[in-house]
Amino acid sequence: MNINIVKIACVAAFVAASGCLAPESGVSSGSADAEPLKVAVFVGSGARNIGAFRWLTITARAKNVVATPIDGEAVRAGALNSMDVLVMPGGSSVAESKTLGPDGREKVKAFVRSGGGYVGTCAGCCLLMESSKGHPDMLGMIPFRFGPGGGKAEMSIMFNRRANELAGIRQGTQSVRYAEGPVPLPSLPVKDADVEVVATYNSDINAKGGKERPSMAGQAAAIAGTYGKGRLFVTAVHPESDEDDHYILKGAFRFLTGRELEWDYPQRKRGQLVVGFMCDDSFGVETAKLVQKLVTEEEFDVIPLNKAQVAAGDLRRVDAVLAPDGTKSAKPETGLYAANAGYTKEFLARGGRVYAWGSAAEAAKEYESGVMCVADADAALAALRAFAAKPVSPEASRPLKLKKVQKPIRAGIFQNENNSNIPIARQLALSPEYELKVLAPEDYARGALDGLDLVIQPGGGCTKQYKALGEKGVEALKRFVRGGGKYYGVCAGAFLTMQQSREGYPRLGLIPFKGDDPSHYRGDAPIKVELTDDGMAALGMTNKTRTVIYFGGPAAVPGESVADTDVKVLAKYAGRLINTKQPEFVEEMVDKGAFLGGRVGKGKLFVSCPHPEKEESTFDIVRAGMKFLTGVEPSAAPTLNRVRGAVSVRYRSSDKASVQYLFDTLLLDRRIHVCSGKGLEGMAHTDVYVLTGEVKKKEVSRLERFISRGGRVVVVADTPAERSAAKTVKGAVVLESYNGVVDAIMK
Repeated sequence: MNINIVKIACVAAFVAASGCLAPESGVSSGSADAEPLKVAVFVGSGARNIGAFRWLTITARAKNVVATPIDGEAVRAGALNSMDVLVMPGGSSVAESKTLGPDGREKVKAFVRSGGGYVGTCAGCCLLMESSKGHPDMLGMIPFRFGPGGGKAEMSIMFNRRANELAGIRQGTQSVRYAEGPVPLPSLPVKDADVEVVATYNSDINAKGGKERPSMAGQAAAIAGTYGKGRLFVTAVHPESDEDDHYILKGAFRFLTGRELEWDYPQRKRGQLVVGFMCDDSFGVETAKLVQKLVTEEEFDVIPLNKAQVAAGDLRRVDAVLAPDGTKSAKPETGLYAANAGYTKEFLARGGRVYAWGSAAEAAKEYESGVMCVADADAALAALRAFAAKPVSPEASRPLKLKKVQKPIRAGIFQNENNSNIPIARQLALSPEYELKVLAPEDYARGALDGLDLVIQPGGGCTKQYKALGEKGVEALKRFVRGGGKYYGVCAGAFLTMQQSREGYPRLGLIPFKGDDPSHYRGDAPIKVELTDDGMAALGMTNKTRTVIYFGGPAAVPGESVADTDVKVLAKYAGRLINTKQPEFVEEMVDKGAFLGGRVGKGKLFVSCPHPEKEESTFDIVRAGMKFLTGVEPSAAPTLNRVRGAVSVRYRSSDKASVQYLFDTLLLDRRIHVCSGKGLEGMAHTDVYVLTGEVKKKEVSRLERFISRGGRVVVVADTPAERSAAKTVKGAVVLESYNGVVDAIMK
């Protein structure tokens, strides 16, 4: 029998034994003229990272709600006595428990037992479980013990029928942010507790290393029920992280209080100073009050940041950074310093500002980084206002003029509908050492590869790429490589070079490797890779182990030998398996090929199965791969940096012409900052969204919501069908050509 079926059956048996909860019971039903709901948000040591920031934002902007940040001292002093609901964010359950102390832990239990509501995510879920060796002094309010977890990914969870009956949460699967959360396992009954599982993990993840552990699939991911007279709703995942998942939070409050809570979202206003707020440390009450002020008064466009996002390059999209005083449960310097010190130095050199106070200021002094140390939060706010009022230098907004070297490397990049080519293409298009040409699939058979030095096949769909090229295009690509051309491939582009391993999925067969089909699709998560000695030498790397974003790519295994070819494994997967989107079992990845490189005929090849181009912290692998092939490393692209006062634009390409327009026009206009990001995510921090091609029906409501908040949508639609679809978006600016796009953006 499938092990996951057994686990689901066990959870189902536990739910049946737990009893049923009456959906009509709970805190008093709310109405428009009801007393404001009083919500306490725990911000003491242990409650940290972006999740805490988002909880403060959500509760501060909720209608008919009074949100109060509290710490352990406030809990011990009786602050919960006047509250209706306690929110316990993610972070560290061990630190949260220690901060509460014995008296505080008893106060929380008494609060819920006497009728209060409790909602917790990740660490806030852990806190209610039974104690263990690694998690001492938990509250023991639910009959669950710790199972092994770990990793970070968007994971699929399954809400059951009871989630709908109790909280109005729709039954079915949902992709939700997971970050080192627990895997709650059924344990001994708890006095006063009557709880049940309302969602289970529908997928798996184990990408942190070689240690084997039990599957997560089928285990509890969300739990709801009663404790004494009160109610609790906890999740092991982070639904607060994404607006699309906030219906889960609304369901939680519906279950806890009987009220239909609503909250609005801040929307960037053109010309606002874009402020990054560092969230690595726990906030403390005073810092939490500053967050509430910033997100409700909307004086600035505030973006939460942590050390991982700094490493991913997100300082490039902000004007100033606030590094707040913390409770010293985490080291403030890990966000802007240590491994990220180079990004901070570059940010300051281009005119950015970092204002630090308290413990963060002490860390800044140690690094002598040019950070402005201020007395407190009020002084930081005053400094931000002064910086916002400072005029922007006219030179900063003048169009960028690229100067190419005399004989640049001539590169061509495949354009596909997924636009997975954009990160690499932007790097090369703005590097003086390279000259970039965008290639439509039909260009290959028409001789477009003639005269090129390098061809780049990005991620997307390997079989789609093969079929789009056609047999003539495929043969042209093979001739190019074997005749002396250079080939860079990533994910689908790596698959493309391999040997066919499944009927109906054709490949080029250029190298003596194949993907480990049929289980190659494993979701999306960071994974560790370990460079081989050949890889260290070929790529000039000093760090043997790296963490790279994996997104459904191959795990290379040996295939049949290929004549006149010398391709070696340059890196192997060090993580075991990933399966974040589906319940089916997948094969192990550890020790299978992640980077491959070497000679193919007279040509040369480098392929990456994961995606080093997805984060700035791993883009050095991309540049090293280019240098391995051509002998020339591309320079950093200057227009990735935002100019203060620039219009923030998200741009969706649809074809070769749209990508060429992006490189030839938009990226060179420094009045415009083209943001990275997929789909419609991050629209709250965007001024304008430019789409090319057809607007999909599922996009219309979100685009109209963006417009209603003050955003602008510009659609370039050059066919009658595309124009007809674009006009269904009320308020959108519809253009028939690229003429007028810049004017529409700047209007």
